[in-house]
Amino acid sequence: MDSDDVVRRITSEVIKRLGADSPNATSPAVAPKPASGGASVCPEGQKALVLLTGGDRKLDQVLLQLERIAERSVATTVVLSPTAQQVVGVPAVRRAAPGAEVVTEGEVERLLEGVGAIYMPNMSLNAASKIGRLAPDSLVSILAVQGLMRGLPMVAANDSLVPASVDAGRVPAGVRDILDKLLTNLKSMDVKICEIELLLGPGPVVDGVTGEIKANPECTMALNGDCGACGLCVENSPKAVQAIVDSGADRISAAPGSVPASGNMASYIDHTLLKADATEAEIRKLCEEAREHVFASVCINPGWVSLAAQMLAGSPVKVCTVIGFPLGATTPTAKAIETRDAIANGANEIDMVINVGALKSGDDELVRRDIEGVVQAAKGQALVKVILETALLSREEKVKASLLAKMAGADFVKTSTGFSTGGATVEDIALMRQTVGPDMGVKASGGIRDRETADAMIAAGATRIGASASVAIATGAKATGGGY
Repeated sequence: MDSDDVVRRITSEVIKRLGADSPNATSPAVAPKPASGGASVCPEGQKALVLLTGGDRKLDQVLLQLERIAERSVATTVVLSPTAQQVVGVPAVRRAAPGAEVVTEGEVERLLEGVGAIYMPNMSLNAASKIGRLAPDSLVSILAVQGLMRGLPMVAANDSLVPASVDAGRVPAGVRDILDKLLTNLKSMDVKICEIELLLGPGPVVDGVTGEIKANPECTMALNGDCGACGLCVENSPKAVQAIVDSGADRISAAPGSVPASGNMASYIDHTLLKADATEAEIRKLCEEAREHVFASVCINPGWVSLAAQMLAGSPVKVCTVIGFPLGATTPTAKAIETRDAIANGANEIDMVINVGALKSGDDELVRRDIEGVVQAAKGQALVKVILETALLSREEKVKASLLAKMAGADFVKTSTGFSTGGATVEDIALMRQTVGPDMGVKASGGIRDRETADAMIAAGATRIGASASVAIATGAKATGGGY
């Protein structure tokens, strides 16, 4: 991916996301509501065929659903049209579904062999028109039509029928009628039409007043007490989660805002001591407290990693350290070398500071390379959390930085170093969560000193809390003194 392509994609995505939040933004009014009930159609144990076209809406959701399809299928083949190669990109597809076969050309018979279902997560108007008229002229549309003729179940998302570059609110009534007829025609061909979020069946819904995440009333699995479709089993199936933990898992993934049934706040917390004058005795005490309360990690400066790794050996507590800290103004090479050294000394998690000056200068490519260098250095050995230093950024810059971290393959985005002009806010956590979607971690850090504040951050979408007042937060006691 060249520099110009990165800038174009990030700029386009930032404009879309900020526009969606604008009080003057017009929401798409063309695509009809999906039929009630789940859209997932792939028989278990069979191959899934995913067809990507030039649709350019909700690309983060497209990649998320692709990842989920690959997880649920015995094998997955992803076919990209020439336009999809530009809009979505083969590298992004490979990151979302590492085990999938990704092709841009091939034989129809081979690609359809053994397929149990066909998915079109970003069906464009061009593709829908060709499939609806049984007039294929490209590999993607040929596979779709041939699949339908063979009776294969097909589900397609309707979000991209109107391109992102079109103001859907100004589409003439005659055009809307034609679109409606096109969708009706596809449905008559047994193509299941839905919004991208429901491609694999309805998930949780968010209360528009309270913001509370609830089970979708249309989800029969949730109504039967099985949260497999909603992803809220941390809350509603604690026994099943505990069985997984007892089998050896040290992390459980859950929907944003989910809180463990046990109320174990400690599992969210990176127990942190990053002050320059921290002594060996203080680091030892930090590690002892982390063992006692079973915090997610201790977060310390690189010089203490080896000691912490020795003290926490055999415990579930991870060793987290900081890279390019606290200014982020070092080079990508320096950060990558720092990362390798930290991992060699025993670090399991890396919290890196972005190059804030480069971001504010509009050098998106440097910011991406900066993050990607750390991600590559840590690959397969440590989680990477990207510190944005949100207090120094505009809303647009926060969105852009979050997207760049996601594009670079980071595991988390994080608010603050705790050494700048401000720390975490609920608003920033909500924005970051909305931007990166449900499959990246979001860490709130800086100024979190009590349980009430930590709970608010988690409710807004945080999956990790960075704090020095960790013991007080975990126990509900009153914090004393200042700190991270």
